[in-house]
Amino acid sequence: KGKAQLAMRQQTNDQLSKIYRQMELLAQQAREIKERIDISERIYDASMSFEPIINHTYFLYEKKDGNDVLSMVAPDEWGRKFPFNQFLAKVFLLADHTWKVEFLNDEEIETINV
Repeated sequence: KGKAQLAMRQQTNDQLSKIYRQMELLAQQAREIKERIDISERIYDASMSFEPIINHTYFLYEKKDGNDVLSMVAPDEWGRKFPFNQFLAKVFLLADHTWKVEFLNDEEIETINV
């Protein structure tokens, strides 16, 4: 009887551990999707003078008035006349029309919530 209970506990504990690991993975995936939604909403709220194309990279900036703008021009391509308050992120438009952050300005991690 004692050996059977011990074996049962070991088996069920192993199974529970596997389920907990799967739950942690699912929770992490859900957080990543939520983060993509958050940054995607911020980007779609930004001003842009073009229609973004899937599978292309863009750059998110904060204008001097505090509003965001999406641009096709990288920070190092502006030369001396950088027209924005700051560079926020390099982003990539995915097929589901959410945005993947490829680079996030270290100073802006808290602002963008990624």
